Amino acid sequence: MAFQDRPYYRDREPGSTGNPAMWLLVGSVPLFTLFGVRVRMHASMIVYIGMELLFSSAGIGAANVLTAMGILFISVLLHEFGHIFGARMMGGYGDDILMWPLGGLAQTAPPHRPWPSFVTTACGPLVNILICIATGTALVILSHSGGAIPWFPLTTGLKSFIPTTNLTYYLFWIFLVNYALAAFNLLLVFYPFDGGRMIQELLWFKVGYYRSMMFATMVGMIGAVVAAILGLVTLNFWLVLIAGFGFYTCRQQRQMLKAEGPDGFEDEGLYSAAYETSDRPGWWARRRAARAAAAERAEQQQLDRILAKISAHGLQSLSGSEKRALRRATEHQRQRDAGGIRRG
Repeated sequence: MAFQDRPYYRDREPGSTGNPAMWLLVGSVPLFTLFGVRVRMHASMIVYIGMELLFSSAGIGAANVLTAMGILFISVLLHEFGHIFGARMMGGYGDDILMWPLGGLAQTAPPHRPWPSFVTTACGPLVNILICIATGTALVILSHSGGAIPWFPLTTGLKSFIPTTNLTYYLFWIFLVNYALAAFNLLLVFYPFDGGRMIQELLWFKVGYYRSMMFATMVGMIGAVVAAILGLVTLNFWLVLIAGFGFYTCRQQRQMLKAEGPDGFEDEGLYSAAYETSDRPGWWARRRAARAAAAERAEQQQLDRILAKISAHGLQSLSGSEKRALRRATEHQRQRDAGGIRRG
């Protein structure tokens, strides 16, 4: 689940508050940094893992629970890295992933245009689809049968699959988990989930950012209410939580849109005037320059939002990720100023 243009979590390290209950709500545990991306686990994830082992192991066994949870964690993490690298590929950036019980949250900042945003969102589910293709092909080859993979594994699951080796057992679990993640993200076609985001980004091409977001957040709130009712009827606690998260995110986004108004979200052009010169550089040089210019614009847009937040609520209202972005933008500006002095 990409997390650009959304109210982000409060970035607090363990021990930042003396209240254990508050730490479970807002705390996180740093895991590692990879490719310049800091990966953290939300404090509530610890409780979730314990509950899954305690209650779910009675049904399918502790070994299957541990296998599924490990594969789920890695698959969600790869999904979020898909969003990160999608943003970077389009000239933006991403540097933070939070793993929590409802999935993963990748902080990304693609250039504020429909196509880069669409690619950033789509790259998450695309990772899961590619994993399904790879593991499904391996299962067919190892099982010597095209029927080794059910067309609807979420309904038949392990009942229809008899592993011949430990390798096929793990391959099927990887296939099943990534199939579920791709289906979840693409079939929930309401904002802020990936399917809903991609519809909003396609509408962005036609009606502009502001109108597409107003439409998407309204549909998202309606979809969240429907999902919550379905979760209550079926006693699906996680579906109710997901619906609550979706409704809250849409509501916050609509409030921000209304506060800014249509004029606060001017759509950018697709090309920079920097390339309109008589001595045009080569294709690769133009592409690199375009990416650099897009990254600078995305950073400036994020900086503008941060400065507006400081003006409205004070410096203490910034999350850790916003403070890091502010420091990074300041350092980049110093480097640009120093470069300008050297060239002079």
